[in-house]
Formats: sequence, C-alpha cells, structure tokens
Amino acid sequence: MTGKLFFSVRNIVSTVMKRKKKAVIPLETLCDYLKHTPFDQYLTPVTLSEFASCFDEVVKSRPGKEIALDPHKVYVVCQGEVDLSTSYPEVEGKVEAKGFLCRKRRGDIINVTQTERDVKRRMTVKIGKVIDVAEDIITTGSGEADIVLVSSTMKSLNDFTAVHPELAAPIEAICISSIEDRLLTISFLKGVPRSKLNVLAAMCRYEAFDANQVVFSENSIGTKLYLVLSGTAQVVAKDKMSSSRDVESSSRPTSSYKRAIEKSIVLQRSFECGGNQKPLLSSAGEVTIAELTTGSFFGETALVFDIGRTCSVKTSEKSLFLTIDRTDFRNFLRICHTIEATLTTSIKKRMVSKLSSLGIPFLTGIPEEMLTSLATSVSIQEVPMDHVIFRQEDVGDAFYIIVHGSVRVETNHNEENNLGTLGPGQYFGEMSILFSDEHTRNATVVVSSEKTILLSIDKDSFQRIFVSSNNPVLAAEFELRVLKHSANLKHVLAHSLGVTSFRDFLEKEHAGENIDFWSAAEDFSSCTCESVRMEKAKSMWLLFCADYADRQVNLPHSMSAKLDEYINTKNQCDPELFDAARKEIFKLMERDNFARYKNSTEFSDFMSRLGILMLRV
Repeated sequence: MTGKLFFSVRNIVSTVMKRKKKAVIPLETLCDYLKHTPFDQYLTPVTLSEFASCFDEVVKSRPGKEIALDPHKVYVVCQGEVDLSTSYPEVEGKVEAKGFLCRKRRGDIINVTQTERDVKRRMTVKIGKVIDVAEDIITTGSGEADIVLVSSTMKSLNDFTAVHPELAAPIEAICISSIEDRLLTISFLKGVPRSKLNVLAAMCRYEAFDANQVVFSENSIGTKLYLVLSGTAQVVAKDKMSSSRDVESSSRPTSSYKRAIEKSIVLQRSFECGGNQKPLLSSAGEVTIAELTTGSFFGETALVFDIGRTCSVKTSEKSLFLTIDRTDFRNFLRICHTIEATLTTSIKKRMVSKLSSLGIPFLTGIPEEMLTSLATSVSIQEVPMDHVIFRQEDVGDAFYIIVHGSVRVETNHNEENNLGTLGPGQYFGEMSILFSDEHTRNATVVVSSEKTILLSIDKDSFQRIFVSSNNPVLAAEFELRVLKHSANLKHVLAHSLGVTSFRDFLEKEHAGENIDFWSAAEDFSSCTCESVRMEKAKSMWLLFCADYADRQVNLPHSMSAKLDEYINTKNQCDPELFDAARKEIFKLMERDNFARYKNSTEFSDFMSRLGILMLRV
C-alpha cells in the first residue's frame, strides 16, 4: 500500500485494543454487505468478520442529494446507486461543463483520496497564463432506493493486513493501488494523457471470481473489458465446425483437413483476447484458445461492437479483474475523442495479425510491413443477417475478409443458386478489384449468420498493397483463382501451401524425391555464400545424383556427369549449377504427375484451403 503498509505487531495490538469507536451498524449486517464486494473472494468467515469491523461508519443519503465523503477513507456501496461526476474541458479551454463519469452500484468501491487527488491534479487547462483547475469529484445519490455506504480508514485496513499479511495484496489492489498504472498496460490506452487516464480510472470497477467460475459465456452479449490483476483464466470456444462446411462440390476436403480447418476457425473467434497469452491444446467438446495471466486484457471488442461473445472465459483459480463498462467508456470518449480511433486501429491490427499467425492462406508470406499497412487501410463493417454485401453484375469496389460470422455465395447462372458458404478467415471480392477497369461481380454475397464482422479494403488500397507488392505468393494465389483447374505446375509451386500439397501427392506416387530435389535446387540458386553453396552442392549430389543415391532423381547421364565434374573435380559451384537439372525435373513432374495431381484430393484440399469456390466473386 502507499507508503508504509505494515505496522509492527506490537503497535497493531495496541491500536486494536485502544480503538473505541462505536459501530453504528450490526456486524452481521456489515458482513452481509461485504459479501457483495470483491473482498469476499479472499476472506474466510472468520477474516470476513474481522475485516467488517474495520468499516465502522455508515453514510446514508437519498437519491438526488450530494454526498460529502471523507477523502481519507475507503467506501463500499451497500445499497442504492452513487453517481460520480466532475468538470471537464470543453472547446476553447473552458471548464464549465459538468461531466457524468460513472455510476457506482452495490459492492463497488469508492476511494475518494485516489479519485479526487488524481482528477484535481491532472485535469488542468491552460488559458494564456492562467491555469483553471477542474472541480473535485462530485458524489451524488442516484436511482430510486436510499443510499447506504460503509467506510473504513486506511489505518484500520493497514492494521488488518498487518495481522493477515496474506490478504495484503488483494486488499491493496482493490483499495488504493494506482489504477492508472494498471490501465497503462492496456496497449490501446498507452498513448492517452495521464490527465484523462485518471478520469477513466475513476470509472473502473473490481470484480473477483472464484476458481472454475465463468466470467462470460460464448454468444452472451459483451458489455465490458477485463484486465487481469491476479489469478489466471482460460479462453475457450466450442469445438465444432462453425463455417466452411459448404465448399465447392467437386472439392471435398479429407477428414484430417476438415479437422485442421475446424481448429483454425475456432481459434479465429478469439479476437477479444489481448495482452499476454499462452496457447493451449484442445480437449473433448471445446478448444482452449489461450491462458490469460496477470497483465492480460480481454473483451475489448465489447467496447466497440454490439455482438455476442465469440468465446467463453472461465477462471482457473481465484482471480481479480479490473473492468471497464461500455456505457462508462462511451462517457469517457466525451473527454478523450481520439481513443476510439486508437482502439479501433488496435483491434484491426490484432485481427490482421491473428489471421496471419493462424496461417490464413491469403496472408501467408506477407511481410510485417505489409501487414501493418493492411491494418491501417482496412475498415471494419458490422452487417446483419440477410444483408446483401454486393450483387451479381455490380462493379467491384472492395475486397472483404471475414472476421466473425459467415456469408453465402449465390449466382443466377447456377442451377443450385447457392455456391457455398464462407466463414472466418476466408475472403471474397478480390477478383473484381484486381483489374484497373470496371470489372463486375460474378456472384451475389449475402450474410448468412445473425451478425457478421468484415474487414474491407477499397480498390485503391488493394491495388497498392497487394497487386503492386511483387509478392510471388500473392501473385500465384491470384492466378490460381483465375485459372482454377486450368492452372499449371508453376502456379502451384509458387505458393508455399501448393508445394506442401504437391509433395504429399508425390509421396503417395513414390516420387517425392523429385519435389525435394526441385526445392533444394531453388534454395541453392538463391544462396550468396560460395562456401555454403559448395557444401549444399556436395550434399545434393550425394542425396539425389550419385549412382547409389538414397533419393536418386531421373536425370540424363550427360547432365549427371557434368554435375559430377563441376562438384567433385573442379570444385565449382556457381548459383546456376543446378538450373538445367531443376528444369529437367520440373518437366518430368509436369509430364508424369501433374495431370493426376489436379484430379486428386490433395489438389482439392489445397484449393479449398485457399477458399476457392467453383465461381469466384
């Protein structure tokens, strides 16, 4: 606690014995009041009774009346509601407007010293050479019921925690720890001036949860942001196929691939997890997305989006959270307008980063600077069920990535009309904005879930970030979308997922050495260190080209002899050494294997993982 928290046991015993204040409320009633506070999670029946004796004064008031509170005490709201308000700067540096901050309810803590000192010290507005200081915190009764508060001096709390040192940390955290410092650990608040951060601190509440208690459930309406002050919690989601079940009819993924997609989609629903996260494994019926420890924050999407929670959070042990309610946060935005844009940008960056880290094909291989550019260029859209995002024959002006929910793809040229459903991590609309002319949409896209969140990129930003990026993976993916089953081997091998897919197919045909040699030769040609190239060359010769090589590839005798001469006799290893052999093996794979590959489940799975339907939009 601030200053000297503990006193010597000798002094404490003396102090306790000398305390003669007469309680004005029965101890049993005090205990009942405190059972509705965060303190209760840390107290036993015995310590609860001792702790309740610290609150030896009662303050009663009526709705609408201002309540005078002692700045040296800590108050607990036992009955009714209390509004906190203060003056805040308006246009041209004036401090005339009274600003409602928040409403404290039963079980909430009011620390007048911390709140008043911080707001009075920080909320100053300079007008020329004159400094006008904002008014102190104003406490007013609210609601319909009479107000009852109980209070304790800091000295009484110090005496108690000295006798029970194991309770010092949570009581300090709840009563007088600097909330402002806690808030600074939240990434999107780091740029907020301390003067305004202290106002937000006055709005915060403490909530304590027992072990194995649900903080909020999946699909429940989110209203708060949570910051873990102590304890641990797990973020979990139902382990089920939430989308991507309907893919192109000619491309049915294997069961193992469906499982991989399922886990990826479940993980994508954890966008409201921030701070320090420790990924965990899946178990029967659910996937544990992350473990949240001290300093982690979660649930901030509730401050921006009015949607159900995308996952559940439950405690692993007794835990204490600092919470910010959405209504209070919106009041805070009246005095800190820029934080809304900062929060939205923070959420967008985490969405893009999460999609990339989970291996979403479209974002695979995109460099960090491009991800940053993407995050600042995208817009977030909330769209309801049955909303038409665009119609067939519309001129394409935007590209979309699905963050939450799902969409249905339809066309007038298809007998079944419904081509399929796209879910979190998949995207659509890129084909119509690839071209500089006014290219029209080939299908209609309709929202198929109760509410869907999309990241959208306009045509100009799309062209700047993706088309002009000189990124071979992106270029290959775009070509695959246009060509589909007419794609050739170079398009598949230009994509990292395509290399993996084709390798899996060749292993089944007992020809995996060909793709391994081709990949090794590609890597060799880009090596700039001569000594490293020589080492790679000898290794490749022994593995793929020697007469008794373990994974010998089918090269013409003259080509093998020339490699032998340069590597083992002349000790020459120019970057172009394996170029001819690489092209030879490429032709071999294209001639002997590629046609069968395009009719295989491996190719179907590869195309499905890219989210390619029979008709792109």
